[in-house]
Amino acid sequence: MKKFILISFLIPFLFSCGSSEKEKTLIVQGKIENADVDSVFIIRENFKKGFALTNGEFKDTLKIDEASYFQFFAGREGTQIFLHPGDSLNISTDIFNFDENLKYGGTSEKENTFLAHKQGDENEKIYSNPQAFFSVDQKLYKNRISKIRDNQLELLESGDFSTKFKEFEKKNIKYQYYIMLAQFPMAHSYFTKNEVDLPKEFDAELKELNLDSKEDFKNIPAYHDFVVSTHSDKIEKLENAEAIEKYLSGIKTASIKDALLSEVLLYRITSGSPDSKRFNEFIQDNAKDEKLKLQSEEAFVNIQKLLPGQPSPSFKYPDINGKNVSLKDLKGNLVYIDVWATWCGPCLAEIPSMKKLEADYRDKKIKFVGMSIDPKKDKEKWKQMVKEKDLQGIQIFADKDWKSQFVKEYGILGIPRFILIDADGNILNADAPRPSDPAIRNLFDSKI
Repeated sequence: MKKFILISFLIPFLFSCGSSEKEKTLIVQGKIENADVDSVFIIRENFKKGFALTNGEFKDTLKIDEASYFQFFAGREGTQIFLHPGDSLNISTDIFNFDENLKYGGTSEKENTFLAHKQGDENEKIYSNPQAFFSVDQKLYKNRISKIRDNQLELLESGDFSTKFKEFEKKNIKYQYYIMLAQFPMAHSYFTKNEVDLPKEFDAELKELNLDSKEDFKNIPAYHDFVVSTHSDKIEKLENAEAIEKYLSGIKTASIKDALLSEVLLYRITSGSPDSKRFNEFIQDNAKDEKLKLQSEEAFVNIQKLLPGQPSPSFKYPDINGKNVSLKDLKGNLVYIDVWATWCGPCLAEIPSMKKLEADYRDKKIKFVGMSIDPKKDKEKWKQMVKEKDLQGIQIFADKDWKSQFVKEYGILGIPRFILIDADGNILNADAPRPSDPAIRNLFDSKI
């Protein structure tokens, strides 16, 4: 089932020539106040560099061939950065107020301060209240995002930035606009619960865009996201595996095809999909990236353990009162597990349906388990939400969010995820219907 998310900007990378090893080396250092991690990371596609934290401070060198976008991560917090060979960047922030306290120094200060301010403005105008932002009519919406784009381009042109940064960021800003334009119909319908009938001219400009630029796909984060999102939407509408494979076979650029295999097809290799075997074989036959082939094979091997009738991976996590609850404790009942997080909009959207489902089956031998995969620092936020929304059933908190053993063994890559386990602790459905889907009631009734 397709999950609604506000698109976050993924980070591609750029390699090219530099004049010397010394000129390619840049210094990255900084301090993270209240750090709850022992390392920070700078990543791009197929690259990850860790920096050890000592009393919240880090310092190291990084070799790159040419100016490029990267992503800086401290735990679950992250931000987009831009680095030049031979330059320096000082990063300082607070883990509890990451974006608000983010400051830069060094020779790459100006470019990264621009990116930080741009992200802050977007968060304030869009993501602080996405329902209000996306619920307006199409004319007002398009005026808003056009104004955001134009203001950013004006600031970019008037700023004292490197030529390469201006070249890349100009395209980045424009494709961020295109992403927001393309996203309106789905987002508007999601927040207003009403379909939107758009005039043809609303998104006519999107149909003229080139989706096959190898260089922009490699260099421009927003172009990468736009291309993947556009192809994903088209693939979502295809009726069967044969049509999906035919569509993907028509993608000319190898890097774009690999990205779609990784970000679209790989996610369809699940225990609940009858096409998992053929999709794995398609990836093996068509991917250029050997790492992707290995990921696909591992995913296919792992789902063999999650087929109906197989023993379920277990868990033992504290509930809302601090008492440890294990899967073994629930034996003798059907167990319906909701893997969710406080930051997940689609998860929260299922709460009313979950409450109704629990109420209707209260007298049956079914245990409802809500498993939060929020990070440890948000445990109090989780407790507060459980109380505020009066969540019923057994509410537990996983120990290592996405890296929790139960989450990894079920191969969970996106939430919400629902799992149904029988009275003997065996899997009935590793990717069960949502509470809002009438199919879950049929499934319950057939097993009670």
